[in-house]
Amino acid sequence: MLLSALLLASQFLNPGQRQQTALTWYESSGLQQLEWNNYLSWLRFNGNAEQAKILEKQLSNGNPHGYAAAMFATQFVEDSDKRARDFWSSKQIEQWRSLRAQVPQQLENSPLYRWGLSAADPRPSRFFTAPFTGGSLWLTLLGLVSLAIVALRLERQLGAGRIVVIWLAGSLLSGAGYLMTVGLGETPLHGAAHAVMALLAAAAALSREPLHLTLPAGKKEQLSLTLPPWAISVVPLLLLAAIAFTKTPMFANLSAGLLAAVGGALLATVIQPHDSASLDAEQTLPPLSPELQQALANGWNALGNLDGIAAERHFREAIKTTTDQFDALTGLFTAQQMQQPTPRDWHQTASTLFSLQVDDSAQATQVAQHWKQYRQHADQLPESALWQLVITLTAAKEFQQAEQLAMQHAEYSDEQERRKSALGVLRDALLKEGLSQRANALPQ
Repeated sequence: MLLSALLLASQFLNPGQRQQTALTWYESSGLQQLEWNNYLSWLRFNGNAEQAKILEKQLSNGNPHGYAAAMFATQFVEDSDKRARDFWSSKQIEQWRSLRAQVPQQLENSPLYRWGLSAADPRPSRFFTAPFTGGSLWLTLLGLVSLAIVALRLERQLGAGRIVVIWLAGSLLSGAGYLMTVGLGETPLHGAAHAVMALLAAAAALSREPLHLTLPAGKKEQLSLTLPPWAISVVPLLLLAAIAFTKTPMFANLSAGLLAAVGGALLATVIQPHDSASLDAEQTLPPLSPELQQALANGWNALGNLDGIAAERHFREAIKTTTDQFDALTGLFTAQQMQQPTPRDWHQTASTLFSLQVDDSAQATQVAQHWKQYRQHADQLPESALWQLVITLTAAKEFQQAEQLAMQHAEYSDEQERRKSALGVLRDALLKEGLSQRANALPQ
């Protein structure tokens, strides 16, 4: 969301599509009249006759970016300064030097040349500022909409830190791909679409399960759409085609997007957290049925509208076939808690929820939050749920809560096996954290 906001803001605060004042100034100030023909001759004299032809053709086709090649030609300026008297009168030399001194300021006033990646001036920082130099608005929106489809799953799989790494790599690789094929005098690289390709390709490379989308279809109804894993690969391909056929120079922009995509996919494969419990769970658990997805979506939508009764109905529908479905149980727990007075069924839901063996630390943390809301009713829980809850609180690193619960029930426990297992898990966790004194204080 932060990246999308910054990229959209750059469209208006740092535009690269408008006419660049530096190029207009180069023509109108008289600098072009003084040096342009000399620059073309200088290119031919130094063995770059083909480049001179390309620049002349660009200008004849109405592309003013060709002038940028002369504006950035440091060696040409140095040679012209040495041989100025061979070309100009004393008055013209003074005028030329005065105008040349104004070039840096003119470039500062042109966002495309200040922040975009120009072949004539590829400063390292501009690899990373070019995506924030606003390109085509519709192409930026297409890239961000495509990213929105896969963003949540990608962040769950990689985490925010790895996504930042892939974004930076995408910016660097797209710039490198552009410079590999672009010529002098071409439009500098700008716009977000090329770098976004790295994130889209990363999502495609990590896609192992169907993608479930919930779309609004009315005031209360929602449309559930399930896409096969391979369908995510179509998203970067569509954006790459849009980049290639709508931006010039075509091959340079195609090279930028393609290299960013390949690099993003390979990098995501290398840096993905293979030992992550949450990733393992996503890859091993079977996909949810469309009916279950719809019931869950309707339940959470009702919770968003503070309609506890409707939410409870939808979540009960979700657990008809799968009684231990974690999302449905947490939603049902919240929906029943919202109702006043608290229904008796809430305690039964809490007992089922706290008895679950959770799959990862995120689920454990969620259970721990629900326990904080419920703990004043702990006497209504069966002992089996309480000992499983000790294990869950330990997984969530809520050691103080786990210790308190264990100490309250250890002495009078009838569930000796569950008691021993839970205390063992808690004791090992405390020792691992360096809390040996608290571990030794636990009952045996």
